[in-house]
Amino acid sequence: MHTTLRSTVLSAALAALFLAAPAGAARWIPTDLVLDAGASFATTGDPNGGGASLRAVPLWRVTDRVSFGVEIFADDIGTEARDMIDANDGSSRGVVAQTHRWVYGGAWHADGDLYRGKRWKAGVSGSWGYWRVEDDVRGDLQAAFSGVGFGGSAHLRRSVSRSQDLGVAAGYARVFSDRSAEFDRVDRYAWGALEWRWSLVKPN
Repeated sequence: MHTTLRSTVLSAALAALFLAAPAGAARWIPTDLVLDAGASFATTGDPNGGGASLRAVPLWRVTDRVSFGVEIFADDIGTEARDMIDANDGSSRGVVAQTHRWVYGGAWHADGDLYRGKRWKAGVSGSWGYWRVEDDVRGDLQAAFSGVGFGGSAHLRRSVSRSQDLGVAAGYARVFSDRSAEFDRVDRYAWGALEWRWSLVKPN
């Protein structure tokens, strides 16, 4: 699916950029990197139904518990399926995918841990930024719009090494759009994912 491909390329390029930064630019390297991979659901608009969900978030620590960064995301909203009807006898020849919708963009991202134990951590995050919504039919762009939106999420994770945490995250996104559009736009959706956090800089 092109959603997954594009998002994976973006995430890989972002990680490579940070790792390849020269020593003199060390202060600009994020202190943490968050990668989420999962699925979207509870989508509005048409088509809907959800699909793959990916996001990458480089973070810079403000305090031991609070970080700020930039979120790059891509979420499938859904695919409309239609029956192929035989023109001769009217019988169904199977179901084919028609209009596919996905969103992608970037947002400012604030993250905070509410609980930090010896192994377990739990926290919340919020974001505000740019959403791009596109409809296509097998890769051929049919309609699109851009808008602003915000999101929020909660996460629970467990330390698996001195620099890495694994866990789960769930979030909600609200997209603001022009209601005069000729197609039924997505207003909101939710997502759930497995989360990997990598500390690039040792805590103070």
